[in-house]
Amino acid sequence: MTAGSTIGRYVGVAIAVPDLTAAVGQYSRLGFVLSDLSYRPEWGAEVATFGFADGSYLELVRGVDTSKRNGAAIAAFVERFGARTYLSCYEVADMAAAYDRVREAGIDVVGPPRFAPASVGERAEMLWFKPAAMGGAFTQLLRLHDGPRQFSATTPGTRLFTQVLVGRDDESIVATLSGLGAIPNPSYDVPQWGLRATVFGLPGDTNVEITVPTDTTRPQGAALQRALDTGRSGHYMTTFEVDDVDLLAQRFDDAGVVTLGPPTDSPMQSPWGPCRQLWVHPTQSPGTFVQFLTRITDSTDPNS
Repeated sequence: MTAGSTIGRYVGVAIAVPDLTAAVGQYSRLGFVLSDLSYRPEWGAEVATFGFADGSYLELVRGVDTSKRNGAAIAAFVERFGARTYLSCYEVADMAAAYDRVREAGIDVVGPPRFAPASVGERAEMLWFKPAAMGGAFTQLLRLHDGPRQFSATTPGTRLFTQVLVGRDDESIVATLSGLGAIPNPSYDVPQWGLRATVFGLPGDTNVEITVPTDTTRPQGAALQRALDTGRSGHYMTTFEVDDVDLLAQRFDDAGVVTLGPPTDSPMQSPWGPCRQLWVHPTQSPGTFVQFLTRITDSTDPNS
């Protein structure tokens, strides 16, 4: 963890879905390997976990017991929004210290830290921010007492990399992350996409990116604005780093997975250097806009 920073790596994303079986099938079609299916009776929720070798994970959640607080909240969320990203999760090394930092920074939380229920199968403490603290994105801080999560099956060559947030006003997100000690890269404009981006680099070579539309005549800027106009501020896109995005694109083409076009080079302003990016059509990944990314090195440069 960087000096002075409380917030750790971006480690998990949970997507609420109305039909868990169908959603598992769709994400499996994208190449994600299912690690576990479980029922969390204390929460009243069914959970499908796609884990990665570094301990990061993607979870699909469905509220099935509305007599439980979490089950009711997830079910109501899906009833209102349909399939949608429900929660993003960031590690902390010391939950007591993190809670002190959160209160000092004036960040609104749901309540004090709590221990995970027994059905999770791991000793963990959790603290939830109210969505307004992150521009509409429900956010969790997590302390795993026994180290990174271990999965019986993982998706080869893949890990969670960046959570992209969109907001009408990015000041609240910047204030929250800065209050936790994270330091942003300078904001930059991408005129060809019609947006402005601010990236916070986090431990574990992960990131939070905040995007704001600046030109709605551009397809990307227009899409961001539509998200805001339809009440979808907060979570916008989940980015996974993969070993070879061009090979993945070929696999998608062979499998009939619809994308928004072939892989493209990143904008020159990108803070993580040259990379190749591929976007899955939103209909293929219920609940989140998915991007796959491969950073370019001498060994991965397709033109070398």
